[in-house]
Amino acid sequence: MKSLVIFSSANPKGNTAKLIEHLATNINLEIINLDQCKISPYRYDNQYEADDFYRIFEKILESDNLIFASPTYWYSVTAPMKAFFDRMTELTDKAELKPKARALAYKRAFILTTSGRNQICPIFETFFVEICKYFKMEYRSSLHAKQDEINLQEISQFASSLKSLG
Repeated sequence: MKSLVIFSSANPKGNTAKLIEHLATNINLEIINLDQCKISPYRYDNQYEADDFYRIFEKILESDNLIFASPTYWYSVTAPMKAFFDRMTELTDKAELKPKARALAYKRAFILTTSGRNQICPIFETFFVEICKYFKMEYRSSLHAKQDEINLQEISQFASSLKSLG
């Protein structure tokens, strides 16, 4: 079982990164920091400069569990993560890429997020739920922390649920 974290945050050492670090002490994770990658914005003509999108997407296809990690900014994900999801539209546009989009079906998806709220923002969570529905991924669960109030027991339970899948 391979678990891949797709991470983005304006603060690479912030609360969401700390949440990932704690999770990584419980389970083996590969982490991709979107903020260190080049992702060209989605274009209707599908003409892109060389970037990291396909490399990242191949890692996604090799993984069983996809963990999307972003702080909640204005009810949503970071701009780089949103750009990554926008770019996934290309997979539905080009006939030669549609098999890759279909290969997302039944992959397990999880959310890690931090915010100033006591619980995950429903708008934030719905963003992922709807993407999962569209690509027929299996949305499993989320792990949320209020700012730096990281609950180690919740992280351990989240890790256990990941371990039990594989």
